[in-house]
Amino acid sequence: MKNSEEIWKDIPGYEGKYQASNMGRIKSLGKYVRTARGQRYVKEKILKQHIRDVGGHLGVSLGKDTHNIGVHRAVAMAFLGLPENEDLYVLHCNGDPTDNRPENLRYGTQKENILDVYYQGKAWRKLTIDDVEAIRFGIYCGYSNQELATLYDVNPTTIKDIKNWRRYEWLK
Repeated sequence: MKNSEEIWKDIPGYEGKYQASNMGRIKSLGKYVRTARGQRYVKEKILKQHIRDVGGHLGVSLGKDTHNIGVHRAVAMAFLGLPENEDLYVLHCNGDPTDNRPENLRYGTQKENILDVYYQGKAWRKLTIDDVEAIRFGIYCGYSNQELATLYDVNPTTIKDIKNWRRYEWLK
């Protein structure tokens, strides 16, 4: 059953200034601001979201400093609480980076985030799991870093890092 009522909660660190909703929206709360003539009241408003990164995650700017925060992170902090530690990422359960409802978000590690992408049939950055396994097999068969880099349209350094287990080390 879908919840049609929009619920707003303060975003930790921005209490009384900004709130996130269970529908994945962010708003600024009403406030008084100084002007040359004294003060005036600025009404609350829903903030415009923008695409923040190549992954399609949405972001908003909070405050004069235009602090850019991911909508998924703001909603997760407001509805799921702060993460246990700073190393945790906000993951989208359904793989849609624009679906920022709390029930679609969870905290997890970078490895879990990458594996989620693969389980959803997408490539993490440029290479798929099959690509990485084929590159490792190509290395075993004696292909050069340059040959493999040309074949997979990546930098030879990427091949070298895969060979030396500095990239995709989690993929055994």
